[in-house]
Amino acid sequence: KTQSMIARVSFLALVASAACFAPSPQPLAASKRFARDSAATSMKLNMQMQTSRRSLLGSASVVAGSILLGQTAAVAPAAAKLDSRLPTPDDLLIYVGAGCFWHVQHEMIVAEQKILGRDGATYTSVAGYAGGTKIGEQSKVCYHNMKSDSDYGQMGHTEVVAVKVPNDRLLFFVEAFLDLFDAKGIRADPQDAGGEYRTALGLPGGMSNDAVEVLKEFAGKKGMKVLPGTGNEADTLRARSIYVYDTTQFPFYAGELYHQYHNDMKEDYGKEYKALRKVAQERGTLALSQCPGDAKLMLSSR
Repeated sequence: KTQSMIARVSFLALVASAACFAPSPQPLAASKRFARDSAATSMKLNMQMQTSRRSLLGSASVVAGSILLGQTAAVAPAAAKLDSRLPTPDDLLIYVGAGCFWHVQHEMIVAEQKILGRDGATYTSVAGYAGGTKIGEQSKVCYHNMKSDSDYGQMGHTEVVAVKVPNDRLLFFVEAFLDLFDAKGIRADPQDAGGEYRTALGLPGGMSNDAVEVLKEFAGKKGMKVLPGTGNEADTLRARSIYVYDTTQFPFYAGELYHQYHNDMKEDYGKEYKALRKVAQERGTLALSQCPGDAKLMLSSR
């Protein structure tokens, strides 16, 4: 057992040499806000970190404190030894799913800020769909709609959020993903039920990705089991399972614009957070879809 732990710590030390991401056992408070820096069109996150006894490295502790709204200094990752990492073409595209994607996108934005030091000008998290075996005409995957046009649920997809991460920070995002569940492996919104809300993790290579062994160990501590995703699965809430998808076999499909940077059903993230949608549009990282849900936005933009 001691040798196994030493081997695990050695493996983690190869991919990261810093304190691990602080877990959030409860959903973020609704009072967490973003502010826009008009000079650089950047957004800085107001959040309260919590100390953690759990560490992927088994020894480093997490810096406690907060990044304050309106702070003029450049945003830096909350873990003291982590350097800021802007998006690059070499980043891995992963996706995570844990119930409604409104809440999950907010949490991934928090993770990008804390782990990578990104801001409104560089966030990459996008709400969308994955895990199904069908797509609609013109490669569309859409939210539920009266026309049943490329309905994601009917095509076997689940709600997910994609994010671009450096390979050497992947394990930090695996932990951020697991922090979307409580100590018993239950997601934040169990009232949303069905295959459209099943737990998903999309990785390059799927189950063959090295991060899966770490995922299994820490998911097991919450009573969760890790399974290969084959598409069109039912909900995972009762089984507390995680389907791991190969991002090549099961690619990500960006969701409608109106779903991006959306308030959660239970939490209002503030108008500054919602303003990130426009910032992303101006950057060219978000655009109107051809799905029925974006029809009103399409008309208003003309």
